[in-house]
Amino acid sequence: MINEPSAQEIFSLQMIKERVAKVLIGEKLDSGATKNRGQALERRVLDLLGYPNDKKKQLYGGFPDIRNQLLEVKVQDSPTVDLGKFSPEFEEVVIDDLHITTYDVRYLIALTNPDTEIIEGIILSSGEKLGEVFSYVSDKSYKCQRSIPIKFFDKYSGMSIFNPS
Repeated sequence: MINEPSAQEIFSLQMIKERVAKVLIGEKLDSGATKNRGQALERRVLDLLGYPNDKKKQLYGGFPDIRNQLLEVKVQDSPTVDLGKFSPEFEEVVIDDLHITTYDVRYLIALTNPDTEIIEGIILSSGEKLGEVFSYVSDKSYKCQRSIPIKFFDKYSGMSIFNPS
């Protein structure tokens, strides 16, 4: 999943729709923090795509989430989706040596019911077409993403802490 994308190995959106999107609708995501639900969804997508899915293994944590498939996986259970540092609103090179841009990255966004945590719909789109489904906030913001082990979140779940050791 973390290998460079190769034209011969990238699944079509139609195939992802059949193998992943149709299966996900009606499934319940593990409850918990948004980050946990996002990781649970990413692991489920990896499983449905046929990748080995060792729950103890760290996820890639980069952009896009499933690099080999140019697939960014998101959960939406509120009015907005955080697209992170790269937005397909602006065409920008994200993999230099292959000249892959934000338009080339594909998005799988699970529309979940915030009360039941059940996936009620899926948006599956190339970055280039995502603006036809969603409107973008006019401001451009950046964030720094770091991989943090899930056991860190489990250890401090439900707590308010300052400078954890």
